[in-house]
Formats: sequence, structure tokens, C-alpha cells
Amino acid sequence: MSGMTKDKTSDDFTVGSIPGKLAKFMVPIFGALVLQAMYGAVDLFVVGKFGSDAGISAVSTGSNLINLVTFLITGLTMGVTVCISRYIGEQKRERISKVIGGAVSFFIVMALVLMVVLLLGAPLFTSLLKAPEEAYDLTVTYIRICGGGIVFVVAYNVISGIFRGLGNSRLPLLFVFIACMVNVAGDLLFVAGFGMDVAGAAIATILAQAVSVVMSFFIIRKKKDLPFAFSKSDIGF
Repeated sequence: MSGMTKDKTSDDFTVGSIPGKLAKFMVPIFGALVLQAMYGAVDLFVVGKFGSDAGISAVSTGSNLINLVTFLITGLTMGVTVCISRYIGEQKRERISKVIGGAVSFFIVMALVLMVVLLLGAPLFTSLLKAPEEAYDLTVTYIRICGGGIVFVVAYNVISGIFRGLGNSRLPLLFVFIACMVNVAGDLLFVAGFGMDVAGAAIATILAQAVSVVMSFFIIRKKKDLPFAFSKSDIGF
């Protein structure tokens, strides 16, 4: 538990001065949110450079909707962060596994619902967002591909919420930073290299999120100092 003791000494808000620890905790969160929002900006830049004019409009319109969904998910996962940090502060760590199990159940259902809504509702959302006629089909494509991979967006944010609840806001920033690098490489490969235009940009975005999720699970399995034990029996509403 030595690694956890070190984190607790630096990030425990019940001990020492709060402002300094608050700034140390919040800066990585702010950075991660900014980097997540940049997915669409990177897609827009690469499509503008190597794709079509209609593709620029499609990515601009579609990324607005995907960013809205992402920030909704981020806001909801803050509830997981609050519950976990509360039980750590109350020294009731045995309850953390149930919080995580409940979060897994809830967000699995939410991810499936969002996926269906985005896949089936892409034409409606495109119309509501007033996409230009020449970019209509491309916008639908962008929303549907991102919607099909929304499960990775949800998974990343849930895992990040868990780490933040444990007092570690730096690992989620690292995850999203690496994901951004993957997104840039994917955009260049699929859009500039393979000429896939909007579809390539959307695939690169989802691939980047998938990489961040896989990396998160890998780190969780390697960490031996987590203050809770989690099993399949904890999963449930």
C-alpha cells in the first residue's frame, strides 16, 4: 500500500492546506477536458487540409454533437468520483467496490442507449443542426461512426472518474494525452494516407478512445495498491 499512501499524503483534502491541493488536483482535470474537446478540432484541421470542403462542414457540425454527449457523460461520471472520495474520507473503503459495480451497470446501459440513439437518430440530429445540404450525408456518417464507438468514450470517462475519486487526476490526463497523439496519427493515416475523408477522421477518434480504455485497464491490472477489491459479484444496480 506504499504507493497509495504516497498519493493519499499529497491528495487527501482532509489533511493540510486545501487551496494548493485543489489546484494540483484540478489542473489535470481541466487539461483532460481541453484535450478531449480537441478531438474535433484535430479532425477538422486534418480534413480541411487533406479532405473535402463538405467534409469540413460535416466534421464541424458532427463534432459539436459528439462533444455535447461527451461532456454529458463526463458530468455524470463526476458522481462516481464524489461517491468514491466520500467513502475514502469516511474510511469506508469496503463500499467502493459497490459504487464501482453500480457505475458499471448504469453506464453500460447508458452507453448502449446512446449508441442506438446516435446510430438511428443521426439524420434527425443532422437536420436539427442545420448541416449544409452538400455535407448532410457526410455529417450523418461522422455521427454514426462516433456513435458506434461511444462505448469507449463512456468507458474512458468512468475509469477516469474512478481514478479521480481515488485522488489521482494525473493518470486520466496521461490517458487522454496519449489518445490525442493516436488521434492525430490516425487522422493522418486514414484521411491523408487512405483518403477516407470524414469517415477516416471519425474512425481515428474512436480508435484513440479505444486505446485510452485499453491502456487504462492495463494500468488497473498492474496496480497493486488500489484501496478496494472488485469482483463480478459487485456489478449490479
